[in-house]
Amino acid sequence: MIIVGRIGHPYGILGWIHIVSFTEIKKNIFSYFPWILEKSRINLYKNDMIMYRKHRDQFIIKLKNIDNRNQTLNFIKQNILIKSNQLPILNNQEYYWHNILYCHIFNLKNKKIGLVTEILENKIYNTLKIFTIKNSKYIYIPFIQPDIIKKIDINNKIIIIS
Repeated sequence: MIIVGRIGHPYGILGWIHIVSFTEIKKNIFSYFPWILEKSRINLYKNDMIMYRKHRDQFIIKLKNIDNRNQTLNFIKQNILIKSNQLPILNNQEYYWHNILYCHIFNLKNKKIGLVTEILENKIYNTLKIFTIKNSKYIYIPFIQPDIIKKIDINNKIIIIS
């Protein structure tokens, strides 16, 4: 299961709910149904949603049979999960972030540096947050291929850096 978004707080009094999309193209979250809500294990299918619309930098949705703010409380503050086989197959040298998480980082001399614990997105380049083995601290490595990230072996969960 992969987290592709989060159900946010209610919007207004008529049962609309905020959706935070974690997909690279935010609107793509609506291409991956069914959604499984993490805490309640409720399945939401495309036909459960009456409509969605852009609201600021995210979205709001209107679900069937949810007509007021109180009815949204069963849905809010839950991660939206999908099965990994719902994602499109990628080309060579393309990766989903969930494949990069928890990869072991080695340098070119095959010395283990640490473990990828988080991926931070910014406007210039993405950054890997690495928990180091040596001193139990975090370091940050830019995800720049091939200058810094030399090799990625998803099957063995290994990343080689310079």
